[in-house]
Amino acid sequence: MTEKEKLKAGTVVLIGRPSVGKSTLLNNLLGQKISIISSKPQTTRFPIQGVYNDQQGQIVFIDTPGIFEKVEGRVSAKINSIASRQINNADLILYLVDRTRPPGSEENKILGIIRKINKAKILVINKIDQLSPVYDSLFLAQEEECDRVIKVSALKKTNLNRLIEAIFDLLPFGQPLIDPDQLSTPALNINSKMFIAEIIREKAFWLTKQEVPYTLGVKVEEVSQRKKGNFYIKAIIYTLADRYKKMIIGKKGRTIKKIGSLARKELETITNKPVFLDLMVETNKHWPEILL
Repeated sequence: MTEKEKLKAGTVVLIGRPSVGKSTLLNNLLGQKISIISSKPQTTRFPIQGVYNDQQGQIVFIDTPGIFEKVEGRVSAKINSIASRQINNADLILYLVDRTRPPGSEENKILGIIRKINKAKILVINKIDQLSPVYDSLFLAQEEECDRVIKVSALKKTNLNRLIEAIFDLLPFGQPLIDPDQLSTPALNINSKMFIAEIIREKAFWLTKQEVPYTLGVKVEEVSQRKKGNFYIKAIIYTLADRYKKMIIGKKGRTIKKIGSLARKELETITNKPVFLDLMVETNKHWPEILL
C-alpha cells in the first residue's frame, strides 16, 4: 500500500442535545474559532463545516444544531430538520453528552435516531474536568450503541488527541475531500458575511436575557474596504416583535452599543484592520423564513 493509499478521509457529524459543548469541541479540535459559543441552547442554527488535516488524512467536521425534544415555533422545527439530514450523510457520528446533566427526553430522542443509522459512532463524554455533579453511570445505554467511548474536556482540551486518533481509526481509507492547499482557514461553508453575522449573533446571545436570543437573527448587508484597507460592515439584527427590539437596543441604546463594540473588537482581531460596524435592529416576524 502506497503512502497515499494509507490516508484516511471522511465526514464526521457532531450530534448532541443543546448546550453539551459541540461548538467548543469543534473550535478546539481545529484550533480556530469557526462556530459561535454561548451558554444558551440553540446557538448553532446551520451546519458548520471545518477541516482537520494531518499526516493520517483529513476529517471534515459538521457541527449540527442541538436537537430539541419539544419543537416550538418555526425556528426550532427547521433546526431539527437540518440536524437530521446531516446525520444521514456522514461517515461517522460523534455523539456528545454532558456528564454533569442526567440524560432526559432529548437524549432519548437522539438515542432513537442513532440506533436507526448504520454508521460508525463514537460516544464523547464531555466535561471530565468537572467532578460534581456527574452522571456517567446513566449513559450506559449510549455506550452500548457506540463503537468507542472517549471521555474529554472540550473546554480544557483534555483527551482531544485521543479523540482524533479514534476518529481516524474508524474513517475509511481515501484521498482528501478538500484540497488542503486551498484552505486558508478551517471554515468551509461560511462566507465572510455569514461568519460576521454569527459573531454579531454570538454577542447578542451573551448580552440579552430569557427568550430574546431565540427571537433574533442577523443579516450582513455590506462588507467593503475603504481608505487604508479599513473595513465597513453594515448589519441588521432582526427580531420577531417590537418588545424584543426594545430589549436588544436597551436603555438609551446601551445594549446594542455593547453588542456592536464586542463584535467590532473581535472582527478587528481577526482581520488585523480597523472595523466600522454599522449595526441596526429591525422587527420582521418573517425573518426565520428569510435567514434559516
